[in-house]
Amino acid sequence: MKLKIMTKKTLSAKEIDLITRLEFEGKEIYTRKEINFFCASRQKGAYLIKKLLEKKRLRKIIKNTYLFIPMKAPQGRWTGNEYLIAKALINEAKYYIGYSSVFNSYGFTEQVAQMIHVVNDKYSIKKTVDGIRYKLIKVLPDRIYGLETRKISREDIVFASKERALLDTFEFYNVKKASSILTKQLKNIDVAVFVDYVARYPVQIIRRRIGFFLEKLGVSQKILNKINIGQKGYSFLYDTEAKIGKSNKKWRIIING
Repeated sequence: MKLKIMTKKTLSAKEIDLITRLEFEGKEIYTRKEINFFCASRQKGAYLIKKLLEKKRLRKIIKNTYLFIPMKAPQGRWTGNEYLIAKALINEAKYYIGYSSVFNSYGFTEQVAQMIHVVNDKYSIKKTVDGIRYKLIKVLPDRIYGLETRKISREDIVFASKERALLDTFEFYNVKKASSILTKQLKNIDVAVFVDYVARYPVQIIRRRIGFFLEKLGVSQKILNKINIGQKGYSFLYDTEAKIGKSNKKWRIIING
């Protein structure tokens, strides 16, 4: 019987030089363009990327974008930060980390997100990287506002602010759950900022629903006057209830539940 001889994949001097440079830069994710710059040559960069992929010191995230596996990682066992990977996936699109990815951190729910939601203006895909699921949700640019930046491993990552995330509960959950979260969180937010975000939101039915609930919660009419609910037609308060109910002329809502 023939014996299988295992050979250890050692690193060449040039590969070690590149790894040393990448570790010095201190990032987790690099593009092909960055690596080519460090190598001072596209040809040399392409060769070293190929070799480091083979030797599990780079891991492809998307085309021309790689997770760097540092020397301290034994046998290539390394998981990158999920938010840095999320930013890499949108490839310089306008974006924010939102929906269930931030609801728990803001105290809206006790449920921990099972997926990273990346709202952006270019891509609509699902992808799994290192066992973590990502959902890229494409929206029009006019929905991407009310954001804050956090520094993670030397990089700026964009998240929905608390008030913006609260608005998103009305897109992500059913109306009854979203309105329950709004009721509990109203004392914990800047109401004026929240109403500004609602007034700016391009979906009329969401503006009407939130305005209706805010009035019920005692928010002043002076603040609520910022919300434009339109002059035509009526919207149902709930999606899953019977399509009959009392009409609220002020918010042009049919209270069907």
